[in-house]
Amino acid sequence: MATTVQQADEKPSFILPGPELLALPGLDYQRASITSAALSDVPSDVIIKSRIRYGSRLSACKGLLLEYSKSTTIHGIRYIFEVHRPIYEKLYWLVLTCTSVYFAVSLIWATYLKWQDSPVILGFDETLVPVHKIPFPTITICPEIKMERNVFDYANVSREIWEKYQRNEDLSDVDEEELSSETHKRLTDNNSFYLSSGSLQRMAATMHICDTDVASKFGPMLSSLRAGMQPVDVTETLVDLTISKNITGPFCRWNGRFYFCNKIFDFVATDEGICYQFNGLRPKDIYRDERFLSYIDPDVVSFDDYFDKTLPPLNRIRGNWTLDAGYVDQGQNSYPQRTVVSSVRNGFFAFLQGLEHNYDYDCRSFKQGYKVGGVYLSRVAHTSCGLWVCLQVFLNSPESVPLTSNNYILVPHGSEVMVSVLPNYVVSTSNLHEISAEKRQCYFDDERALRYFRAYSQSNCQTECLANYTMAKCGCVKFWMPKPLDVPVCGVADISCYNAAQDELNALLQNQTMRKTVDSSVTVMCECMPACTSLEYNFEISRAFYSAEKTIRAFRENYEHTDSIGSRLTVYFKEHQFTAIKRTILFGVSTLISNCGGIFGLFMGISSLSFIELVYFFSMRICGSCRDRRKRQAVHPILPEYQQDKDQATAAP
Repeated sequence: MATTVQQADEKPSFILPGPELLALPGLDYQRASITSAALSDVPSDVIIKSRIRYGSRLSACKGLLLEYSKSTTIHGIRYIFEVHRPIYEKLYWLVLTCTSVYFAVSLIWATYLKWQDSPVILGFDETLVPVHKIPFPTITICPEIKMERNVFDYANVSREIWEKYQRNEDLSDVDEEELSSETHKRLTDNNSFYLSSGSLQRMAATMHICDTDVASKFGPMLSSLRAGMQPVDVTETLVDLTISKNITGPFCRWNGRFYFCNKIFDFVATDEGICYQFNGLRPKDIYRDERFLSYIDPDVVSFDDYFDKTLPPLNRIRGNWTLDAGYVDQGQNSYPQRTVVSSVRNGFFAFLQGLEHNYDYDCRSFKQGYKVGGVYLSRVAHTSCGLWVCLQVFLNSPESVPLTSNNYILVPHGSEVMVSVLPNYVVSTSNLHEISAEKRQCYFDDERALRYFRAYSQSNCQTECLANYTMAKCGCVKFWMPKPLDVPVCGVADISCYNAAQDELNALLQNQTMRKTVDSSVTVMCECMPACTSLEYNFEISRAFYSAEKTIRAFRENYEHTDSIGSRLTVYFKEHQFTAIKRTILFGVSTLISNCGGIFGLFMGISSLSFIELVYFFSMRICGSCRDRRKRQAVHPILPEYQQDKDQATAAP
């Protein structure tokens, strides 16, 4: 019995520590150790908690990492850090996890680059747009015949000036009155014309619209007169020399009603000279101050003055129109004009005529006819037009200024041209504001304010850019350009300057644009990008021969104007409805986040809570574990019973 009690009281030769002692510092693992078989029987949660509570700081951090890997939802992490997992399985899951991370990061990077480079996409709008939702295009008709010969005989005046220059080799010693008297004396003997005292002023004004080589030939002569010429209003002079509206356009038809063309045409100054414009906005609605222009047509367009009074009267024009908002509270008789039906009858028709005695081959080379412009692109139905290309046409939106020198369609005398219009209407969604203008490559009207124009458009921006550059280089602007009130219009001596300024600006813009393709930090002057909401007009052209004389005689009428050659121009919408183009966001910030989240979820099982979980474990969880460890060390600085048992076990034989 004593032996039994003695055996029961004997201490074992080693101690099996409890779970709380598995990672206790100072434990002699050689004498009080756990075999691998015994360790595999201990739950992993016990091992992890023991490391966190009683292990060293490094062991506690490892314990937190093991605890995080055991509870996280990220695929593969728990198998890599699991305590009892064999090493080959850990390597297997490590390779698969790294592969998933690689593909996820690659796809996310590609998505980010796509969001950076092309966040905007152009696509077709879901619904068709009827043509009455947009204005009929503004039609600008520029005759190649710039002057009425009965008012100013450019050919004879230029010839006399050239002969005088050849005789004297200089005009600096001859004033205008002397030139007029000598020319009169010599020309009356030849039964020719009389050179009036204002001929040189008119000659100087026409230099602004003649071909460049003509201006370079006569400009220095006119500017070298000793007495000098009196200041001349270039635009007013050109308007006085222009052939009247009712001669160029005897009659027109619009929306099924016949008009005298002078009732619905406006004079407008363009880079081609004085032109006739149909359905354009008034200068006060285009420019911030109509005084920015050097000329405004005093005639008021009236669509109520049509031939057939039996037709129902038009309603009074009310409301307004903008490119962004469209027509607001306007009926059929709107401003600018629009049409409901896409037919030739409801389009625009003009009979245009040119008088042969006004033909001029000295100022405007040898092309005769009409430029209908400014210009865009067309699909050609008939390509025969003599020596001159007559395939490019642009019918501009009413809020923009026409730039007719870029491209145009030449309507020759004795021809009929029919233009079927298909609108190119681009709209943009409002959420595009969150993307920078450089990325979306367009400006909203409230983002880019122009100095002279009320509304932003690419052509308005280009016009303002050219005007400002010309003003900076020459101290003046060309007669058709908008300008501040205190800036003069360029005279004949400045023609070479503003022509050189325009060429210099074009070369500068071309150079900067090409450099920007290589270096994105390069800034392009003016940055005239398209408007986010824009309206242009594509069209198809049909052309045929037309004889006004034979047509009139076919109606058994007398043909009065023997030197008149007529042309017919018809512009109409091709279809009742058209498809607009919508500019939308391809990748917004929310779309980018959702795409990245989907990729992370597909390859790694990560969600937004996974990041919160990661922050929690390695911030709040670490702080909580450190606080618990300090409390335990304060209450139990050491385990005396364990130390006593250890000493006895060491001292035992």
